[in-house]
Parts: sequence; structure tokens; C-alpha cells
Amino acid sequence: MALRQPKPWLSKFKNNLLYAFITLIMLIALAVFGIISYTSDSSKNNGRRVFESALWNALQLQVQTYRFLNYLVRLDATTPEPQDKAFFEYDLLMSRVDLLRRGEVGELVRNFESGRITRLLNIINGELELMSFQLSKIESGDLSYLPSLIERIEDIDPQINEFVTLVNKASNEYITDQRRLLQTNLDHIKLLSTALLACLLFLCFFVIRSVDELRRSHRQNKTMLTDVQSVQDDKANMLAYIHQEIRSPINAILSVANTLKHTTPQDSVTLSRHIEESGHALLHTIEMLSDLARMDAKQWDFHPNTEPLRPHIEACFTSVERQISRKALQGMLYIDPQLPKELCLDFPKLKDIVLALLQNAIAHTAAGSLCMQVRAAPLTHSLGRSSDNGKEIGFLQIVLKDTGQGMSRELQQHLRANPSLPVPQNSPTPNQVGLSLALCHRLIYLMKGEMHFSSTQQKGSEFWVNIPFYPSTASHVSQNVAFSCPDKSKALVIETDAHLADTWQLYLNDLNMDVIVTQEGSLQEYQDCDLVILGNTARFTREGDDALHLWKKRRCPVLSYHPQAIEHAPDYVIPVHFPLMQASLDALIAPLFTEHSRCPPTTSHATFSASLKDNTDD
Repeated sequence: MALRQPKPWLSKFKNNLLYAFITLIMLIALAVFGIISYTSDSSKNNGRRVFESALWNALQLQVQTYRFLNYLVRLDATTPEPQDKAFFEYDLLMSRVDLLRRGEVGELVRNFESGRITRLLNIINGELELMSFQLSKIESGDLSYLPSLIERIEDIDPQINEFVTLVNKASNEYITDQRRLLQTNLDHIKLLSTALLACLLFLCFFVIRSVDELRRSHRQNKTMLTDVQSVQDDKANMLAYIHQEIRSPINAILSVANTLKHTTPQDSVTLSRHIEESGHALLHTIEMLSDLARMDAKQWDFHPNTEPLRPHIEACFTSVERQISRKALQGMLYIDPQLPKELCLDFPKLKDIVLALLQNAIAHTAAGSLCMQVRAAPLTHSLGRSSDNGKEIGFLQIVLKDTGQGMSRELQQHLRANPSLPVPQNSPTPNQVGLSLALCHRLIYLMKGEMHFSSTQQKGSEFWVNIPFYPSTASHVSQNVAFSCPDKSKALVIETDAHLADTWQLYLNDLNMDVIVTQEGSLQEYQDCDLVILGNTARFTREGDDALHLWKKRRCPVLSYHPQAIEHAPDYVIPVHFPLMQASLDALIAPLFTEHSRCPPTTSHATFSASLKDNTDD
């Protein structure tokens, strides 16, 4: 593929020319708008200054007149203050008159009210200047001129008041006219500046258009080179990842095949299972890689159909049963019976999501438990969501909790990418989060679902996945109706694992039982119960014998997965094995609450009656 490369000197010259022209336009635009802003601010400041100066000086004249009058009224022969202060007060008064007669304010005052204000100011100035002779006598100590001086000041008080009123009125009119004039000038400047800016933009458009072809070709060549390199990198990374993923199952198959050469027929069944498991793992890995490739090629489609939900979820749990057993994990599945028995979903995609979540939990959990709860999503996730044909759709919520080591911060950051946001984020790649989680993440958001999670180091992780489902149109669709225990039945759950205890409580509540959960309490603390679930507890070594004897005496069935309890009383304790699912638990618990039987199914009715008789004799 030949790529057209532009001449270096021509490309550099065009780029420099374009950047220089853009810089020039920006500078001119900034200058234009700076002039506009400066003109607007100057007009406001000028009007405010003229208004404040004229009015302020007029008011100061009036105030200083009153101060001078008060000074003269207080002045008499017994006044202790010096009489030579009279000319100081007089000079202050005359300075206010001078401010109103000179400078820019004086020119403004002379133009007010057709000269009326100027005449008043001249009258006031003349009267005040005539007082200088009397004031000199008073300052020399002759107070006989004081009454006439006070009378003359009081006589000019009406002229001063009229002067202040006219100045106030004329100043307001003047500033209004000035603002109107300056606003007109400012509008003209804005109009001219806008026209100048439009011309510059018009010229800029043609200049950019002339060099656009060169930039486009350069950009296309650069993009094609980048795409080719990106494809090569992705291909290399994908091949390396495929090699990494399929290497383990292939090595397992080769190892088992080599072992088969030197084994007895009795061990061939176990080795065949290992080969089968490794083959399924290899096939599943290849299918996931194929699914991701089809998603990248936009060749992915969904095919929802109406089927029962429970068999598909239980099949996922069964498929990872060997992995759970190898790590001695305690797994439990709970499906809310309030869900419809049959849902309209793309069940193969749903199984891929569930398997990915389970495999991630198993990988991050060295010991402990993992519990899955399948139920209807809360209303906050369902309201306002409808299908393409306008029908309301529901949301299936899958919750998976484990007590593993948790996920790293980097892995959590990649999983928080949300492609359904208005500004979409890229989905995580297999190299970032692993193959199963990458496929799970993309499937959830392609199905218009949601993924939420929380993870704490050394404490485990919790996933909440909401997947939409369509209402089934089949007439035979019904809810999962479990059997119901008699009213007021009580169950005691002894379990230190919070996830297992919570799942047990949900399951037993659906059977119409009041559940008491104890983690570290005494095994004999709650005696009035109809069923005991004996799980993980550290108190069995000290209290197990007495507790089992008490429960046996009270004819209370005991279901347990505690190894010591099963070994201690195999004829009375009903063992349960992981992973726990509702179908197997229903088969164990239902016979215990029938009309004529309260004994465990592992013990005959006669044997159970005999044991009760022995307990009564004791």
C-alpha cells in the first residue's frame, strides 16, 4: 500500500503560515474586544466622576456654611476658644466656592440651567467676600459686628439651598445625557468591531480552506500508519494471550495422556475425567476468544427465548463443582422463588456471564465461601425502562459474594469502565482483567445491563449484575413455588460465615420458617427450634456432644456440613455437601415436615422411635 507523503518543506511552511494567521486573528480580536470593554468602563467611570464631584462640592458648600454659622453663634466674649480661628473657618467655606467655580466642575456648573446656577454661585461668593471686613474686626476682638455677620449668613441660606437643589437636578440630567451619548458611541464601536471580526473570520475561512486538503492528506496518511501498527500490536498481543490461556489445559491433557501409559485400569477413570475437564476448559477458552472476536467485528446478535431459569443457573454451578471441590470452597446458590419460573432471555449469554463471575470468584478465593443469589432487581433499576416495542421489562439481579483475597485496584479501575455513558468508555481488554471478566463485562453492557461491585483486600468481593429480561407470552408461565413448612416453625442456623448465614436465612424464610442466626453464641442457647443447620463454628469441640444429645432428645432434625458433627453422629446428623442448591436441600428438608414424619430420612421410623424411647428412659 503506497502512502502519499507531503513534501516536508511545503508542509512546514503551510503550518507556520496557518499558525501565524490564527495568532494574528486572535490578537486583533482581543484588541477589539479590549477597546470595547475599555470604552464601556471609561464612560461609566467618567459619568460617575462628574456626577459625584459636582454634587459632592455643592453639598460640602452647604455643610461648611452651617459649620461656619455654628462657629459664629458659639463665639462671644466668654468663649474660651481662640478667636483667630474665624478666618480658618472662613477659608474652608471659600475653598468650597472656589471648587465650584474652577476646573472641570466649574465649567459644568456654568452650563447648568441656562446660567441660573452660575448667578446664584456669584451672589453667594459676593456675599461671602463682603464678610471679610467684619470677620477681621471679630478676629481682632471686636464682637459688635458678630450679630450682623450672623444675620448676613442666614440671609444667604435660601440661595445656598436653591443652589444645591439646582446642582443636584442639573447633574442628574447631565449624566443622563452623557451616558446616552456614550452609549451611542459605544454601539457604533461595537458595530464596527463586529464587522471587522466578521471580515477576519471570512478571510480565515478561505485561508484554512486552502490548506485543508494538505492537512487532510497528511492526517489520513498518519492515521493509516497508526492503524496498521495498532493492528499488528493487537494481533501480537492476542496471539500471546491465546498461547497463555490454552497452554495450561493442553499441558494438563498431555500430562494425563503420558500418565495413562503407566497406569492401571482402575485409575483410568479418574484420569479420563481430568482429560475431559481439561478439554472442556480448552473448548470454553476457544469459544470465549471467538465471542470476543465477533464482538469486535460487530457480528454479535442476541436470540432471547423463553425457558426455565433455575436449570441454567444450577448447570453453571455444577460445571464448576470440581474446581470448588479442589479448593475446598463452600458454595451455595439461592434463586428467589418470587421470580417467574420461565423468563425470556438469551440463556447462552446469561450462562457465560454467570460462569465468568464464578470463575473469577474461585480464582480470587483460596479458602472460604462463595454465595450466589438470583433475584429480581430493586425498583430503582426497573422503573422507566421499556423494551423496543414499548412493553415494560424486568431486571434480573445476580449477586455473587466471596470471602477471597479481593481484587487489585488496577483490576477494579478497569472494570469500572461504562460503555453506556453519554461519553462512552472503552471496555477492558483480556490483558487487563482476564478473558472471562472481559467477556462478562462486554456481554452485560451489550445486553443493556449494569455491573456494580465492591472489593476489599483480604476480605472478599461482591458483584451485583442487573440484566434485563422480557416478559414471557406463554400462558403456562408460573412462579417457583416451594413447599411450605407449618406455621410458627423455627430454624436455628449456626454459621460464622456471614455470606452463608445470609443465604441460609433467605432460603429458610421462603419455607415459612422463622430463622435464628447465631455466629459465636452457645450451641444450646436456642432450644425451641424445629430444624438446626449446623455449619462452621469453633464451639463444636466444647459443646457439640451436649448440643447433639439435646437436639436428639427434643426430636429436632440436624442438617450439617461440619466434618466433626457428621463423624460424631452419622446415624442422626443429615449430611449436606457443597455446592448447596435449593433442589437438593428441598429433597432433604421436605420429608422432615410432612404430616406423619419428623425423623431424618437417613434413619428409619422404627429406629428413630427407639432412639427417642431410649432418650426418654435416660
